[in-house]
Amino acid sequence: MKVIVVNNEKGGVGKSTIAVHLAWYFAEHRKRVLFLDLDPQSNGTTTLSAQTGEPEAATFFSRPVALPPLSAPGIRVAPATPALRGILAVDGKIIQQFRSNIEDASRSYDVAVIDTPPTFGVRNLAALVAGHFVLAPIDLDDYAIDGIETLLKHIVGVRQKYNPNLNFLGLIPNRLQTTSPRQRDNLKSLVQKFGTKYLFDGVIPQRSSIGEALAEKKPVWSLPKTAAREAGREMRMVFDKLAAKMELA
Repeated sequence: MKVIVVNNEKGGVGKSTIAVHLAWYFAEHRKRVLFLDLDPQSNGTTTLSAQTGEPEAATFFSRPVALPPLSAPGIRVAPATPALRGILAVDGKIIQQFRSNIEDASRSYDVAVIDTPPTFGVRNLAALVAGHFVLAPIDLDDYAIDGIETLLKHIVGVRQKYNPNLNFLGLIPNRLQTTSPRQRDNLKSLVQKFGTKYLFDGVIPQRSSIGEALAEKKPVWSLPKTAAREAGREMRMVFDKLAAKMELA
């Protein structure tokens, strides 16, 4: 099982949007997908409500989990619940229990997508310790890019201290407003500063049809509107590159 962690330490960057679409993408590519929602805001759980079941995500930290297998390609969601708010202490036993449960899930699932909260804490740390890949969606507004260096330090630090098998897929500019000169300038500055080592080769533009699809709890590429199909094409091009990078890593 390949474990991809969608992580950023700022809210409002579209983490859950990318995470749920990744789950749909891998399921459509005939993978058995485990979606873990570690964000108490539970946006991913709400969007994927048709696939939720036991156990809830919080139990991955507290005890061994008997995760029901999927008999066919699809998605199973370990949902976010208020119990996640009580998981605060950085405890090695909690982190190891989470990692052990993820390893056990590899017998029944092909891909795990982990959506994380927007503040760095034990839930983010546990996800990174258990993960194989991490993707960091970023917004191109001025305030949203201020914390990128701190984000990278945390990811690199986890890889050096706890998980040498963690592969950083890159910072992925999300919700790019193509008509905004300021956002285009910020993107250019990011390319100059971080280059191909840290910046993912691809962007996801801002499209109103993505919000419409989430409201209908469907992937944007499944909507019939021409604008939605175009948004889906853009997103799938990015995901194709991600999938290829995951196979190569």
